[in-house]
Amino acid sequence: MNSLLRRTRAWAWAALAAVVVFSLSAAPALADTATPETPESSNAKAIDNIYLASLGVCITIFVLVGGWLLYTAIRFRVRRGEQLPEPPQIHGSSRLEIAWTIVPILIVVGLAGYTFTQLGTAENISSAPNALHIDTVAQQFSFSYRYPNGKAPSNPAVLVVPVNTPIDIDLTSLDVNHDWWVPQLAPKVDAIPGQVNKTGFTAHAVGTYHGQCAEFCGPGHATMTITVKVVSKPAFADYLSGLK
Repeated sequence: MNSLLRRTRAWAWAALAAVVVFSLSAAPALADTATPETPESSNAKAIDNIYLASLGVCITIFVLVGGWLLYTAIRFRVRRGEQLPEPPQIHGSSRLEIAWTIVPILIVVGLAGYTFTQLGTAENISSAPNALHIDTVAQQFSFSYRYPNGKAPSNPAVLVVPVNTPIDIDLTSLDVNHDWWVPQLAPKVDAIPGQVNKTGFTAHAVGTYHGQCAEFCGPGHATMTITVKVVSKPAFADYLSGLK
């Protein structure tokens, strides 16, 4: 019995050490997974709010349930040499069962309600009179853009837009389904052959933002990247005037 106990403890310590080593080595890799991109538009901010609310609820439940399990496992463990009488046998508790049914329902309803309050902003497509309209066409394995009057970016791989200006995008595809997604600026939108889908954003900071086709579209899918360069309004006016 003592040898079995020693072996069990040895395995437990080995498992604990493995978990610690794995957690320390995986932390940098998991950091980008748990932390979303910094939002730079109202659309992306709403999506970020939904993500953080869901993450907060999940972490809270995990800590409460896991902490209670850990506490009970330590507090009520059988110590060496103890002889405990058989505890009273409980066959159910209506109040407890009602509570653990109602509480999750309330959590889900609250989270769903908050999500719906954010969806309008997350999916907002500007119809402002000063919105910049851009036609976007996806094809294997790139995106092409057209400004008003048929002007195209000087670098087809980079979409240049002005800061603090509503951007209205009409999106379609020439071949198969694709997906236009720049996490820091706009929600994920499908590009479908023969159909025009709309999306849009208003970038609040100058900078370069990267995205990716998020719909598996063939062997070159991984190379179908998106680059949006946000510049000042005067810089964009100079840039646009130089295009044909």
